[in-house]
Amino acid sequence: MDLNRRASMAGMLAALAAPTLAAARAARTAGSWTPVEAAARKMVAGRLVPGLQICVRKRGATVFSRGFGQADVETATPMTPASVCRIGSVSKQFTAAGILLLVQDGKVALDDPLSRFLPDFPNAERLTIRRLLSHTAGLGNYTETTPPELIWQIARTDRDTAQMLEIMRNVGAKLIFEPGTNYRYSNTGFVLLGVVIEKASGQTYRDFLQARLFTPLGLSHTAVDDVAEIVPNRAAGYTDDPKAPSGFDNASFTSMTYPGGAGALRSTCENLCGWHEALLGGKVLQPAMLKAMLTPITLNDGSLPLQTNRKGERTPVRYGFGIGVNPVDGREAVSHGGSIQGFGSFLETLPAERTTMALIINSDGGAKAPASFGPSWAELQKVLRAAALAA
Repeated sequence: MDLNRRASMAGMLAALAAPTLAAARAARTAGSWTPVEAAARKMVAGRLVPGLQICVRKRGATVFSRGFGQADVETATPMTPASVCRIGSVSKQFTAAGILLLVQDGKVALDDPLSRFLPDFPNAERLTIRRLLSHTAGLGNYTETTPPELIWQIARTDRDTAQMLEIMRNVGAKLIFEPGTNYRYSNTGFVLLGVVIEKASGQTYRDFLQARLFTPLGLSHTAVDDVAEIVPNRAAGYTDDPKAPSGFDNASFTSMTYPGGAGALRSTCENLCGWHEALLGGKVLQPAMLKAMLTPITLNDGSLPLQTNRKGERTPVRYGFGIGVNPVDGREAVSHGGSIQGFGSFLETLPAERTTMALIINSDGGAKAPASFGPSWAELQKVLRAAALAA
């Protein structure tokens, strides 16, 4: 009886303690997000961004999802987790996954020359799908080779595939180096990959991604964007203007036919986290294809490409197919950033920790664009990563 009574008392005490321990854990978790919230509010208060959206998922559960500031400055509409934003070059991993699905289907091979699908494109017989996916084909950016005085005029107009290919031929087809001998980030290459998806599948790029990725994975707020479409909770995009009363101007209008497979998608942070969980969890591609996507590309001589960083140092480039695989603080990481007129984005997963984080801002930043946003953008990522690991 004595032992039974003690066991019973121990059980009662454990039951009483459980809610207290759960509350303590919840308090610690809530406290870990305080620096993230402070950094986000500081960016809004400092008029670096009109609004931003953050989501973190850990071990299959959403542990943080918030909006800060405004999704629409003119109507004072708050930014929320449901606000739909453009994601720029984070789109590239979706395009890459689409190509790899077609490889699984037997309709494309990684070492196919582009000439199989676009026989009349300049140098097409020398450009392989593998090299296009990894920015090692020798192509530059049509967005950089177009004369500055013409680029916004060109980007405003809706164009079909044939018209976009004509732009690529005229300003984006010149080889900067021999394919497979160097690395150069190329929007041109991914626009071409979007066209390959159309040629190989017999569907539009938009319809293919919807049918094979977005709908099956339940990514209900993700789509190839169309400026003519009415999108519930669509966030407006802005550019930095210190002279404006709000600190911002409306971003330049851009037809989403212009970035195409390089950056035409819209989404939310919650959908982006869900996407990474599905992709890295093996729900999108067969194991061999996923491994290929996440393996750092090597050059013809078997070496990793080298790139000069901001300190002037030559460092290895670890990039797979449409996605970065460079370690962060000694941890394995899968990530990509994006920037497009009116928006900036960042998506990162730490696979060993089963932690995914997404950021979207509705400003291209003007002089403070995410690619050169400086301490604020980088610091927010650092603070968010620390909080996510601590949660």
